[in-house]
Amino acid sequence: MALIDEGETDWKMLAIDVTDPLASQLSDVDDITKHMPGFIAATYEWFKIYKIPSGKAANEFAFNGEPKNSAFAVEVIKQTHEQWQKLVSKLTDNGGSACENVGVAGSPYLISTDEAQDIVDKTPALGETQPIPSEVDQWHYISLPKNS
Repeated sequence: MALIDEGETDWKMLAIDVTDPLASQLSDVDDITKHMPGFIAATYEWFKIYKIPSGKAANEFAFNGEPKNSAFAVEVIKQTHEQWQKLVSKLTDNGGSACENVGVAGSPYLISTDEAQDIVDKTPALGETQPIPSEVDQWHYISLPKNS
């Protein structure tokens, strides 16, 4: 599903754990509709409205909120992986993101585990635990009109 979040596509992949009892029956979107009626509509609605309680507008979707099939999803994953490879290979601007890593062979950002530990050690100590605000436990009842 292609959620549009602050003007950018935020892909939501529908996936299932291979150990789930339904896993052998679900390999594409049509299978979800067949074996789990209402699941896609409920998922769409949740992603559409989940930011409303914090005062934000309902989320928008590309493709009229329709989930794409598994072949399309695999292409999105491949494209995203290629973008990540360019990022950790320093073939694209990192936009200020820290790309240091200890496990990507050939990455110009590759650092030793000792260097990584030094970064962790220099991280400011955690502050005192703060009480959880009561509004965290506030319930909100929101639903979309039937024609959304």
